[in-house]
Amino acid sequence: MIQSGQLKIGDQLPPERVLAEQFKVSRQSLREAFRVMEVIGIIEVRPAGTFVTQLNVGNFMITIAPLFMLTSNTEQDLLEFRRLLETEAVRLAAEKQIQPAINRLHEAVALMRQSMLQDNPKIGVEADVLFHKAIFQCSDNYVLMQAAECVSYLLENSVRMNRAQILKNTAQAEILLEQHQRILETIQQGDAVLAFAAMADHLQYVKKSLAKPD
Repeated sequence: MIQSGQLKIGDQLPPERVLAEQFKVSRQSLREAFRVMEVIGIIEVRPAGTFVTQLNVGNFMITIAPLFMLTSNTEQDLLEFRRLLETEAVRLAAEKQIQPAINRLHEAVALMRQSMLQDNPKIGVEADVLFHKAIFQCSDNYVLMQAAECVSYLLENSVRMNRAQILKNTAQAEILLEQHQRILETIQQGDAVLAFAAMADHLQYVKKSLAKPD
């Protein structure tokens, strides 16, 4: 019914009794189905009833994401995955110039600078996460934004782990700030090629910083 458009985003589903009769199932089976659909992000159960929601599989990914963190190569694999997504996102960001999202990039860079002045790495980590989330918003590509949302837990985890580890050497905070500033500048300049390169260089720097010596 949702897929066919009979039920649209924001619509309230019929009462359980009506649906149970319509589908010829028990109300308990219906509730179990609702729980699965809510975890997947298709519906939202509220005190006022059950509603069709904008597809958001973030909660589902957060539920299963810890399973991805069990392998020893997770950090490096995540960085390679981020490179695939984020270099394309910055290229689109430079081409499309979505100003509200670019403003969020400015906010993130300002917070990074504040974290350095206050010697507060926690602010720096939050700013870094904010920056990379805003990159996907700058892309203004629905599929890319949804893909990022699907793996948001993994991406956030990657940023948090990487920045915390790199900043054990506090001198690297300034390098990270300069790299993020460079990415922002290339996006503002509308130079997709340089934006792609700036993001690739940043993630390569992070990867090298985290590489274990032979």
